[in-house]
Amino acid sequence: MRHAVQSTLVSLRAAEWIPITAARILIGLFFCISGATKLLVPAQFRVMEQTLAQSHIPFAHANAIFVSLVEFVCGAGLTLGLLTPLCALALAGDMIVAILTNRIESIQANGAIAWFDDFLYLPEVLYVIILVWLLFAGPGRYSIDGLLARRVGVAGVER
Repeated sequence: MRHAVQSTLVSLRAAEWIPITAARILIGLFFCISGATKLLVPAQFRVMEQTLAQSHIPFAHANAIFVSLVEFVCGAGLTLGLLTPLCALALAGDMIVAILTNRIESIQANGAIAWFDDFLYLPEVLYVIILVWLLFAGPGRYSIDGLLARRVGVAGVER
């Protein structure tokens, strides 16, 4: 029994690159598409700009451009696995600001447990969790970062 458990754990560890790669690519695509839509579709950009203005973010127009560019560029970076830690950190910061300035006030729950439940239900919280996981787990074997690391002989990118 012990051998079966150890064997299973070794197999799961060997396949760890699959969920890392899937999460990186999918969340990268999400942010890339979201940022591109805000940059290229005027109605979506206006919604973003209005959201920032209502959240009392200074220079709403300039910040709407900045945030949309961060989402697009860093989303593309995650999709490709290029500068993964930097992209994950930038997007996590973006989501934390969104949570603190806009999303947290949408929680209408009574009581600490209900409030915390609703807080964890916010999609931005899940995005932060995934992005922090990617920050620590790395981009995975099938990424530009992994390819470059292997070329220069950096250990730890086997996942």
